[in-house]
Amino acid sequence: AHYPLSASELADAQETFVREYGLSLVGGCCGTTPEHLRQVVERVRGTAVTARVPQPEAGAASLYQTVPFRQDTSYMAIGERTNANGSKKFREAMLGARWDDCVEMARDQIREGAHMLDLCVDYVGRDGVADMEELAGRFATASTLPIVLDSTEVAVIRAGLEKLGGRAVINSVNYEDGDGPQSRFAKVARLAQEHGAALIALTIDEEGQARTAEHKVAIAERLIEDLTSNWGIRESDILIDTLTFTICTGQEESRKDGIATIESIRELKRRHPEVQTTLGLSNISFGLNPAARILLNSVFLDECVKAGLDSAIVHASKILPIARFDEEQVRTALDLIYDRRGGGYDPLQRLMALFEGVNTKSMKAGKAEELLALPLDERLQRRIIDGEKNGLEADLDEALQSRPALDIVNDTLLEGMKVVGELFGSGQMQLPFVLQSAEVMKTAVAFLEPHMEKTDAEGKGTIVLATVRGDVHDIGKNLVDIILTNNGYNVVNIGIKQPVSAIVEAAQEHKADVIGMSGLLVKSTVIMKENLEELNQRKLAADYPVILGGAALTRAYVEQDLHEIYEGEVRYARDAFEGLRLMDALIAVKRGVPGATLPELKQRRVARRDTPVLQAEEAEEPGGRSDVAVDNPVPAPPFWGTRVVKGIPLKDYASWLDEGALFKGQWGLK
Repeated sequence: AHYPLSASELADAQETFVREYGLSLVGGCCGTTPEHLRQVVERVRGTAVTARVPQPEAGAASLYQTVPFRQDTSYMAIGERTNANGSKKFREAMLGARWDDCVEMARDQIREGAHMLDLCVDYVGRDGVADMEELAGRFATASTLPIVLDSTEVAVIRAGLEKLGGRAVINSVNYEDGDGPQSRFAKVARLAQEHGAALIALTIDEEGQARTAEHKVAIAERLIEDLTSNWGIRESDILIDTLTFTICTGQEESRKDGIATIESIRELKRRHPEVQTTLGLSNISFGLNPAARILLNSVFLDECVKAGLDSAIVHASKILPIARFDEEQVRTALDLIYDRRGGGYDPLQRLMALFEGVNTKSMKAGKAEELLALPLDERLQRRIIDGEKNGLEADLDEALQSRPALDIVNDTLLEGMKVVGELFGSGQMQLPFVLQSAEVMKTAVAFLEPHMEKTDAEGKGTIVLATVRGDVHDIGKNLVDIILTNNGYNVVNIGIKQPVSAIVEAAQEHKADVIGMSGLLVKSTVIMKENLEELNQRKLAADYPVILGGAALTRAYVEQDLHEIYEGEVRYARDAFEGLRLMDALIAVKRGVPGATLPELKQRRVARRDTPVLQAEEAEEPGGRSDVAVDNPVPAPPFWGTRVVKGIPLKDYASWLDEGALFKGQWGLK
């Protein structure tokens, strides 16, 4: 940004480069004296402040994508399996220099639903710097996810930072050896400052690991104050790990550790809403058998998320929705977490008894037996909810003996998908499990399709889906495709980077009832606005209600600003299931179903700029106004608008010219 820009031009530049591309701005300041430089800097700073540039969303990034620390419908899962201390399989692959196997483990975690990967190469006797350079260099291009660099050695962390593109997270800093200039804390904080990395900070001080909620919060306060004041790191780029310890030893001093962790998270989020919280989750269940650990980890994570936890280092495939466990198991796990002992009842002993002789394989076998014991309709619904394909075709064959295929889909399978949507919306089911359920639904519909009678009926409705011009993101759009298709709608998904002409052509060709547009980038919101204006100009707004979705959109922008522009109906879908509800409502209204209505639009909270200002007496409320003077004179500007002034004497501005820059730089004088 070079200063001859006006305030509005500077604001436009900042809007484009800071918000849209996540870049920083470098200002070039030319001045003849230190005082002149100071004046220029102050002018630029003042203009930047008036431009009100938003802070970029807190998150991490790889070469391929950015991942916000705050997930809309879930916690942020940090995959723990690429850690040489926590995964024997990964460690053996690293020791054997089987780098491709290490990369494949990273990809497995991506498929399981992790949002970031924890990479740790620390192992006694190994050259950690060389291992980190090798693996971080490979992960930089072979993994689409951002990386959490996990090491106790500063040199190893530096090696990882220098190999990775995007923005990494450093795991971790603490006050174990104090906070002096030569402490590990200072060295790692300096690295984070130099590389723009986010930081995981542990609640450990010179006395050791904090065990009580009060001690955890006190150390967290010290960490936040130190990192923000002395190292210039934003609160939103600090991830506080309040630490958890096993509650499964039976020792009295460990019984309250789960409560302390939950309460410290809740209090920390109350004091510092911008700070992120994280947790190395699996410590809580250490000592139990693997099957019981899955239950306790899943229930404890759910409780921590309710208290405000933003992220967790987990094995994503071994975290299950609470709905997958039976009521007694969940209740016993909660009793153990909150130490609800009494009357000879010990939840730890009860939990161990519930899982005595049970392993993960027998859990699956027991689940299969439990499914077979259910009535057929309930069994089919549970298969959809649990994402369980084994035995699906046999159950569908049995169901076909008593009723038509279309009834099975409408009355049974769709009810299962409805439950999935409710669990997803309430945060009890994460996206990977939703996709599993959708895949089972897709398989079931494909199996039943040959048994469905072909009719000339118009069906439930048709929607054209597209990612708008200039945007390549399609995960959300494809999930909408799956959910709508599984609910009986005809979806025409025309892909990414689609201009409005292609969207209109597809809508007309397939006689679409609704158009759906998606996009992740900020600039995509502008494209969507242009597309709506184009539909207006073509006189197509009345024919095509529009559903818009994507991370950059907000409900207020769609249902206030864009709704005022578009001459037809336009609605915002926060996720795939809201898209399904909107599709149901739009089709019902379009076909004149009695009593059908659309959801209410979001009410405008802030008056538009063109809203007339009320006079003082009109604005008074029944309760009266505060005692403020209203007769202060308002200065009149010398003129309105712009004015060109000519004939300014040379002496009035000659002293402001930088002769060196003008003669040598601009005129090329040698």
